[in-house]
Amino acid sequence: MTIETLKLFRDLADTGSFSRAAELNGVTQSAVSQQLKKLERTFRCPLVNRGRDGVTLTDEGTSLYEAAKKISALYSSVLSSIVRSQPGKSAGSVRISAIYSTGLYLLQGYISRFMSARPEIKVSVEYRQSEQVAADVQAGRADFGFLACAPKKQGDISYLPVCAEEMMLAAPENSPAARADEIGREALGSMDFVLFDKAYPSRKFIDDFFGREGLALRVKMELDDIETIKTAVRSGVGASILPVSAFGGGDSRGIKAVRFRDLDLRRTVYLLRSRTRKLSPAARHFLDTVFEKGKSICPERAA
Repeated sequence: MTIETLKLFRDLADTGSFSRAAELNGVTQSAVSQQLKKLERTFRCPLVNRGRDGVTLTDEGTSLYEAAKKISALYSSVLSSIVRSQPGKSAGSVRISAIYSTGLYLLQGYISRFMSARPEIKVSVEYRQSEQVAADVQAGRADFGFLACAPKKQGDISYLPVCAEEMMLAAPENSPAARADEIGREALGSMDFVLFDKAYPSRKFIDDFFGREGLALRVKMELDDIETIKTAVRSGVGASILPVSAFGGGDSRGIKAVRFRDLDLRRTVYLLRSRTRKLSPAARHFLDTVFEKGKSICPERAA
């Protein structure tokens, strides 16, 4: 048993999701499952229950979870203490508030690159609704926020464009749309769609774009979570329109990513930071990772 295994188990318990625990640790869902099986073999008992609402802990799992939190915290404390004693290195933490569709996928590329260079710094990500992200940065609960699409600017917050992320058609893998690598605009009018709820900026962005193009999408279902949307697409409810990074993370089985042949659909992702609050050295290092030499690098991954 290793510290990394205990951290995986802690994150699995915190998120209730194999895919999210995998994303937080930069591994595959299969790796999370394998580590869980090793733990259950070690303790000779089940540690989690799997249900429709996600993962919950057994009594034995709860005991291990409490121990895993303490051990992980102690390890981080010792590591930080050692790093602080070495000239030229700085420990600390970075707090991030992000919407699900950015935090679960695109953001993990930055975090992985940052943790490879600065393993002594702790990164925590809180998944929030769009309006809550800016509020977290404004109140100092987060060092940075990550939002997609044109934000409603407020307070003393700077909105820094990170990248223009390509949007793609998410089609059930057994549907006619999934048989080609590209799809034209003429085929969209006859398709059913599963989209974000109208309260979300990404939905407004999609509606505005297709409105300007003179195309009306036939919306069959509206949902508020990207993984739930992917589940609905997988089950054949309809197609969706998702950022390219969403096809490289989480559970994308049963879904085909199809590019638009004659539509250039890209959503801008923004990093939010306070104009008045001074960044800690750890937060400054993270900002330098996102904007390397003043230029942002977008770690997009297509299926």
